[in-house]
Amino acid sequence: MLLFIFLDGIGIGHATSQNPFANHHFPVLEQLYGGPWLENEGGCQLPQHIARPIDARLGIDGLPQSATGQTTLFTGVNGSALEGMHISAFPTHALRETIAHHSFLKQARAAGYRVTFANAYSEHYWQSKISKRNRHSATTLAAMAADLPLRDFADLSRGEAVYWDITHEIARDTYAPQLPYVTPEQAGERLARLSAEHDLVLYETFLPDLVGHRRIPWPPHEVLQRIDRMLAGLLAALPVRATLLITSDHGNLEDPNTKGHTYNPVPLIVQGPATPYFRTVHDLTGITPAILQSLGTSRSP
Repeated sequence: MLLFIFLDGIGIGHATSQNPFANHHFPVLEQLYGGPWLENEGGCQLPQHIARPIDARLGIDGLPQSATGQTTLFTGVNGSALEGMHISAFPTHALRETIAHHSFLKQARAAGYRVTFANAYSEHYWQSKISKRNRHSATTLAAMAADLPLRDFADLSRGEAVYWDITHEIARDTYAPQLPYVTPEQAGERLARLSAEHDLVLYETFLPDLVGHRRIPWPPHEVLQRIDRMLAGLLAALPVRATLLITSDHGNLEDPNTKGHTYNPVPLIVQGPATPYFRTVHDLTGITPAILQSLGTSRSP
């Protein structure tokens, strides 16, 4: 039983005056990391809990980007090496093919495990994809490769899904005013329930990346407080037999001095019975193999 929380756009950076991790207290994030999410601070190495920075550059020059980083996370194939460069935003044809064949969700489901993607999709999302030639993120493609039923706002209203903004605030303000607000703690409780019902759950929030790019005018520390509260609700309700995995694809939010990504490593946090499978993970390529090994199935090359 494993819950993978993908935090898009959070790195482990320097303790500068602008880094929100250096200037604000996030009790649950710090508990999970063994201290502040800062270079040369924190870290944990216990039988059922590890926390450390891992590489997101993948041996390729240039700033790490979403399409290649996420493809790597969700397949174990080095997407940046495959392309010979870091690719932003939506996966290319080669990356889409890689996800279609090697999605960790697909492999786990093919092995007979109960797999789900916790995020809910709106009708607005599908309408916008039709007008943009149906381009999807690596996360969505990984779920689609597994032929998973994608959750919608009906699931969200029943408490059987979680939205990427955690509380529904952005959804309500833009295209779904009928949605009730939920607290971050309630969102975490929903993830815990889904984890109790499945062997493998993926949840993504790209709120940190959007704020880091300044596409949403929120202070970075407020985003991290929202995530912190969600994790508080999750940990209070997560079954003891479940393993929690948290990581990212590249740095961004930790350096408000830039609108772009950073060269910083990203956090790897694993807590629970499957922790030993992640001890040798040192970059993004190791996540999918470790997940599949923890489930008792081998990764297809």
